[in-house]
Amino acid sequence: MSKIGLFITGAAIGAIAALLYAPQAGEKTRALVAEKANAVASEAKDFGAGFPGTAQDALKAFTEKGQGFVADAQSRVKEVAGQPAAVDSDDLREKIEAARQRIAAQVMENAEQSKAVEVPAETKEAAAEVVEEAAEAADAK
Repeated sequence: MSKIGLFITGAAIGAIAALLYAPQAGEKTRALVAEKANAVASEAKDFGAGFPGTAQDALKAFTEKGQGFVADAQSRVKEVAGQPAAVDSDDLREKIEAARQRIAAQVMENAEQSKAVEVPAETKEAAAEVVEEAAEAADAK
């Protein structure tokens, strides 16, 4: 048996013992117990009657707040979607192309300076074609 069950059992035994050894007559004791039971039942009914309305009000308020949150989120998404991109795509493409050209020039300069490996004209042409294809692919996107 759980602790709560033991507590309730003990409380019931104590209440019965108190009724049996009460200094008042049985009729007065029964009237007093009935009055207290009616008061407790009345309070429980009042509490129960107010609870569904309170729960419905809470649910309604929660629903309204949720709808407000959704509407706010939708308006913020629309604001962000309507704003121009932080970085201009044409400007970004120009910077990427300039970087590619600087890298290609640096590779060629390093190869010519080292003279350890002679870069054939075919390789230079192939490298130039790869750079052009990469630029075309970036423009296509």
